[in-house]
Amino acid sequence: MSAATHDDKAIDGSVHEKDAQVGASELIHIDPSAEKKLILKLDLMLSPMMVLIFLVAYLDRSNIGNAAIAGMNTDLNLTGNRLNVAVTLFYVTYIAFEVPASIMLKKLRPSRLIPFFIIGWSAVIIGAAFIENYASLIATRLLLGAFESGLFPCLTLYLSMYYKPLEQARRISYLFVASALSGAFGGLLAYGLTNLHGAHGLAGWRWLFLVEGIISMVVGIATIFLLPDNFETAWWLNEDEKAILRARHENERLYQGKSMTTDAMDKSEVKLAFRDPKVWLNSFCQFCANTCSFGFSTFLPVIIKGFGYSSIRTQLLTVPVYIWASVVYLTVAFFSDYFNRRAFVMVPLACVTMVGYAMMLGVSMDKTGVLYFATFVTATGIYCCVGLNVTWIINSNAGYFKRATAIGLQQTIGNSAGIMAGQIYRITNSDGRYVIGHAVSISTITTAACGYALMYLLLRRINRKREAMSIEERIREIDAGKMGDRHPDFKYTL
Repeated sequence: MSAATHDDKAIDGSVHEKDAQVGASELIHIDPSAEKKLILKLDLMLSPMMVLIFLVAYLDRSNIGNAAIAGMNTDLNLTGNRLNVAVTLFYVTYIAFEVPASIMLKKLRPSRLIPFFIIGWSAVIIGAAFIENYASLIATRLLLGAFESGLFPCLTLYLSMYYKPLEQARRISYLFVASALSGAFGGLLAYGLTNLHGAHGLAGWRWLFLVEGIISMVVGIATIFLLPDNFETAWWLNEDEKAILRARHENERLYQGKSMTTDAMDKSEVKLAFRDPKVWLNSFCQFCANTCSFGFSTFLPVIIKGFGYSSIRTQLLTVPVYIWASVVYLTVAFFSDYFNRRAFVMVPLACVTMVGYAMMLGVSMDKTGVLYFATFVTATGIYCCVGLNVTWIINSNAGYFKRATAIGLQQTIGNSAGIMAGQIYRITNSDGRYVIGHAVSISTITTAACGYALMYLLLRRINRKREAMSIEERIREIDAGKMGDRHPDFKYTL
């Protein structure tokens, strides 16, 4: 479906709402210059907020690894596998509320639900600075998982209210850059705050929880006033810009057959998501990639310390790894959007990560520099695979509630990998190498690469079948109610 096959209706920066309301048989022409300026404005206003929110979320989630090597294990008597259990239990509550949160985002209002999540987990992290035993640590991790559960699917859905599907990879990539940068920022904070050990009677790891919790609380309170429910209520958009966004949504509706802005729950779309094998395949791939992501981001300080570095130096050595991962991801996401390709970059990068894990498994433990370099190789593909796969499922599901259910289901299945990732990183041999963790991770990223390739072949087959349809076949499909991504004119991103 293209503008050439319809009666065009022009819209520029001065058009109003009534001009954006067109029938299903015509596309609205949008002035490219005005649209480009609008996208830039969206990036300048939305992206910093989204990045900051996701950064503090990952900061508070993964700081347990920094705290562990800063004295928490000793102070709370975390012997045996207690640290692993604490990491694992976070994901028990984390995965429980993702689908409901993403589906209910519009009803409960983004400007209220998202700040509620942030303020809730901030209070938990502040409280974690004063815990005295293992049981209290478990309680805080369960609460933290509950409050962080719906954040990512809600943020990705929120971005889809503003951006077209093919514009979303780069914007969602900012969230994963934030997750990588949180590791770098967390390492620097850990280095500085753990040096406050003993100040005002608090251990260094307690200062880490306290300060990071306060930072998140400030962000949560600010979000109440800065985050609009949608573009119609955005205080930083004028009426002309809102009109262009209405037109963009209307044009997307013509491709999808569903309104992107409707507030009414469409149960049929929810059912379609659960019945779509592509959603389950994508979710399984996310589970595999997240096994690596969660294990790497949580236990990187512990892994690097195992190479023979001191605790203080380890906190600093995590920083360059995360910065490298951020730069790689930004670059890859840009080219993924530019060429409109997912599998073509995800499969090779998964192979690079395989090499990194193989190095950490096979290189002698006395070759500290090589092992540290292996963490860079490993980080190269992890965040790219996880982030681009999220973009892929958004691109592959049309209709607001089908997309909402798909992203919620993907995140629920994908994040359940945290339960396994929390258990696999433990020393099982005399040289201090995390054999089980690295071996499981290399297996899962290999499986993910195979899944991406299968997804590519499946979507390419569907695209080719639709391209070969006659006009009569297209009309029959439309008359049969094939809407959303089942519409004969919908083309999947490969």
